[in-house]
Amino acid sequence: MAGAENQSGRHRSGRDKSDIRRRLDALEGKLATAQGRRPETSDDQEGRSKAMGQALRLATELVAGVGVGGLIGWALDQLFGTAPFLMVAFLFLGGGAGIMNVVRTAKAMQGEPMPGHHLRNATDNDDKD
Repeated sequence: MAGAENQSGRHRSGRDKSDIRRRLDALEGKLATAQGRRPETSDDQEGRSKAMGQALRLATELVAGVGVGGLIGWALDQLFGTAPFLMVAFLFLGGGAGIMNVVRTAKAMQGEPMPGHHLRNATDNDDKD
């Protein structure tokens, strides 16, 4: 057991620290070049914000339809004592109404240019180079 305290028990992999550092620096340079090729502009951020807003609007309309339908069904069940039949029926009706609202809104959005559409075209052009 003599000398055991001086050994870590790890085997040497044959790589030295300078080789690893050199490779890491080369990778950082490539990453900086790739990130610098397409800097984000305010148009990029605006397009992403608009797309996120539209997605949240669609999700909210769907959830609101189901929620309002369930609430109306629950209230009618309490009023008439028919629990849970009207609540289940109105949940389905609310879900259908929410889906119809989402489809109607999505069709209206199709007339507008897609948010970030200019980014897709720029990316296609970069790939051709």
